[in-house]
Amino acid sequence: MAVNATEFLNKGVGKTPARVYLVHGREEGQKHAVLQRLRDELVADDFDRAHLDAQEVDVSTILAEAMSIPAFSPRRVVFVRGIQHLKSADVDNLADTVSRLPESTCLILYTHAESEEEDRRGSAVPAKLLNAAEKLGVVIECKPLSTTSFGTWMDGRLREAGKEMTPEAKERFTFLTAASTAAAEPELQKLVWYVGERTLIGREDVEMVVSRTVEAQVFKLVDAVALRDTASAMRLLQDVLSSGGRAEAVVPRLMVLIARQFRLLWQMRLQIEYGDEAAQWFPSDPNLAQLLARQRFLERNLREQALRLSLQELNLAFDRLHQADRVLKGIDQGDSDPRRVIERLVVDLCNLRSPTTRRSMQSAVAPDTG
Repeated sequence: MAVNATEFLNKGVGKTPARVYLVHGREEGQKHAVLQRLRDELVADDFDRAHLDAQEVDVSTILAEAMSIPAFSPRRVVFVRGIQHLKSADVDNLADTVSRLPESTCLILYTHAESEEEDRRGSAVPAKLLNAAEKLGVVIECKPLSTTSFGTWMDGRLREAGKEMTPEAKERFTFLTAASTAAAEPELQKLVWYVGERTLIGREDVEMVVSRTVEAQVFKLVDAVALRDTASAMRLLQDVLSSGGRAEAVVPRLMVLIARQFRLLWQMRLQIEYGDEAAQWFPSDPNLAQLLARQRFLERNLREQALRLSLQELNLAFDRLHQADRVLKGIDQGDSDPRRVIERLVVDLCNLRSPTTRRSMQSAVAPDTG
């Protein structure tokens, strides 16, 4: 059986627990809530609970724990983290064992934090293991929430805390946390502590307290680029670099996010100029129509940014991104220091100017900076 996280959290384990649960998906906040619910409902004694990491133990250890008999409770509950890292032979062994688990065992398999690419390709969970769990137990998928679902989740948390939030504050909070419950949970707690006994949370409270996700910081950076505000763009870039760790690790990820943002702006610009006809040119990832179906709150800001950049300037942006990517990877000659590469890129993007000749729309494809 397969269910989504919301369905599972509404119903719980039920009277007859399954012998295997497989939890996967990119929404880490929901994943955490599902695992907590499984712990609360299934674990009767900590002595009969085991936590294993698929990257740290071999499959024989996992199988031995799963086949063990409980000592002080009705069932033995075995959590296995990081199942997307299992080797092919280990996947076969584990999938074959699922059908032979003792009735007193509950095996809970779950993924590490999944990348957007894994989620898009459906490659985070080995297919054989997914099929075995769906046939003999319960597969719980934790997908990113739509704007409506995130709002429902947020309203529930606010009610629990005895708080309310103005519509403007909700919109801003959703944007700054990228509609991610994992990012939003601690930020809501900070807001509740900040307002104290006051029941209403306003936009100014959100601006004062809520930390911005990297995605939100990149959105603001690209906004400065679209305004040709080099000083603000460089200041925002330094904020990201100073808070994200070593430049060697941060810059490649940052370039991917900037390239993704420009792909979305290119699609929005096509939609502005060509209406519904533009959808035929949208790539599969990121796909503007699919994104806005989930996160409608992004539309206004994307439209405002896209109106400041022509298709020709967006084409130029893709060229600059491609050149920077090649220098960073050492393919082309030049200073490949990550910090200086990204700084030059931001300055170049702030100084885009439309060329005199027009390239075709279909050729305006952003570079692969992954």
